[in-house]
Amino acid sequence: MMTRSHSLMKLRHRRGFTLLEMVIVLALIGLAMGGAMALFISTSAERRLKGTSGDLELLAKRARAVSMVQQTPYAITIYEQSARLSPLVEAGYTDDQLRERQDFEAAALESGSRAPKFSPVRETVSLQGYAVAVRRWGSNNWMPMLRSDPQVWRFDPNGICEPMGIRAEYEDGWIEMEFHPLNASIRDRSMEAKR
Repeated sequence: MMTRSHSLMKLRHRRGFTLLEMVIVLALIGLAMGGAMALFISTSAERRLKGTSGDLELLAKRARAVSMVQQTPYAITIYEQSARLSPLVEAGYTDDQLRERQDFEAAALESGSRAPKFSPVRETVSLQGYAVAVRRWGSNNWMPMLRSDPQVWRFDPNGICEPMGIRAEYEDGWIEMEFHPLNASIRDRSMEAKR
């Protein structure tokens, strides 16, 4: 009988957790949550940088493909807050100048002028919130984008583009991309996500 009461006392004693065990478990949960949050924040900064990089690469590949198909030189004009794909003759146009040209083309078509074989392709990638700089072929220095000085990146109908480097930086990180002149894809990329 004594053995039975002794074992019942042990069971009663072991029913709950000690304060020390609870504190240790809570500390481990806190560490795991803190690590997960740091990983999530870093991942979102990396995701934003990689998304911008992917958008610019797709725009470059599209410029190359359209230039080859239409047998017309195209360009990506890199502005302070955007990158715009358009025919080379429109490179560097402001939004107002581009609207005037499009209105002129529409009026010419309505008046019975012969329609062009292909309609011009115009696309824009937003670089809002980034500080953008470019590095031209043969240069070692990054040139920051100025409002009054857009940079024109040329794509020829033979499928070759000017070698170009683009750097996009924002508060949580930066990414540098070097584009290959034969296929307009990124050949070298370096990135740093600060958070």
